[in-house]
Amino acid sequence: MTLLMVLIMPVLVSGCAAKPSEDSNLTEDKTTATTTEATTEAATEATTEAITETTTEATTEATVQKDTDLSKLKNTILDNKESVGIAYIGYVGYEADEEGILNFVKDSQYADKYDFLCGAPLVNVGGAELYAVVIADTKYSVSVYRAEITDNGEYSVNTDNTLYNYNGNGIDYFLLRCNESEIHSNVSLSLKKGNDSFSVFPMLSGMDGQLVDGKYYDFSIYSDYGGSGESEDKNVAIAREILLESHEVQYYISMGMSVQYTGQIDEIEGRSCWIFALGTDRDDQFVRERYYGVCDNLIYYYDSLNDKWEVLGKG
Repeated sequence: MTLLMVLIMPVLVSGCAAKPSEDSNLTEDKTTATTTEATTEAATEATTEAITETTTEATTEATVQKDTDLSKLKNTILDNKESVGIAYIGYVGYEADEEGILNFVKDSQYADKYDFLCGAPLVNVGGAELYAVVIADTKYSVSVYRAEITDNGEYSVNTDNTLYNYNGNGIDYFLLRCNESEIHSNVSLSLKKGNDSFSVFPMLSGMDGQLVDGKYYDFSIYSDYGGSGESEDKNVAIAREILLESHEVQYYISMGMSVQYTGQIDEIEGRSCWIFALGTDRDDQFVRERYYGVCDNLIYYYDSLNDKWEVLGKG
């Protein structure tokens, strides 16, 4: 039977009928030919059915495994009475290309918890911050537009140019690269379902480095750090002490500025560094002006002009 299957498979693959043998020494009567043909058809049908069942089961299992994290997250968003979820992935800088951004996601904590984000489409509005958007209530249509702030401090949305659109079909999650300023967002997510419509402007709070409250569910992964009187993580506290020993930082502090941990841990020259912001309080908002990374008793400062980290010196 094994030999018979080996002979049959090339015929099945090519889609051609078997050519009768012309060897006069090989003679078979009609009964034998009929029996062989029946056996061949039965074997072929059994093999095809087995392959189909195996392929279907494998495909179904892979799909379920792939969609598990996304489905759970959507249910969590809906359970919290929201229709969309947003997470702050991290600071990617102004010059990072699409490949660099996707690698940033793959190297982040989100790759483990929400692996579907590793293959999410990227909506690039320009800026240095990376967010993830998940549409839980797929009855909503979602459009992404550029936005700017007016002299009156209100958002002006450019609806003439749609950067991304979801209307119930297609991918209901995406990565969003935006925010050229830390004072306001440069992007608007416009959601609409029937007579219900609202807009979301993703950005971080200058007070605690977390997403500003809005009509969405925040599924960001925040590190434990100081805020509202809570004690900082031991490693963060040590890193802060090292940073505060820097003469440059001491100078800025003497000028009225202060240091705030961003909640981020980024890799700099192969080292995992705690990222701090140096800034000032303006109108009840902390405005970040300089960034520092601290690791292994080294202090790095972020060169925004060249979009790279440089060694400041040892603390």
